[in-house]
Amino acid sequence: MNSVSPLFLAVRVGDVVAVAPPRQQVFLAQVICCEGGARTAEPSLLQVLREDDLAVITVNADWVIDRLPSKQPVD
Repeated sequence: MNSVSPLFLAVRVGDVVAVAPPRQQVFLAQVICCEGGARTAEPSLLQVLREDDLAVITVNADWVIDRLPSKQPVD
């Protein structure tokens, strides 16, 4: 078993992510909502604000290919 977890498991609200949907162009987006799966709390769907046109869309979390964490203070 690989000790490195998939990138999308670390995605949090406020992060800027690069999204690569199948057969579409890669785009940047800011995460506004993370939706967990039925069996675990890990993100499976993300609601994002696409940077190009400010469209709010829902994407599969495993389409995330890169992540820039938000600079929100940790409590």
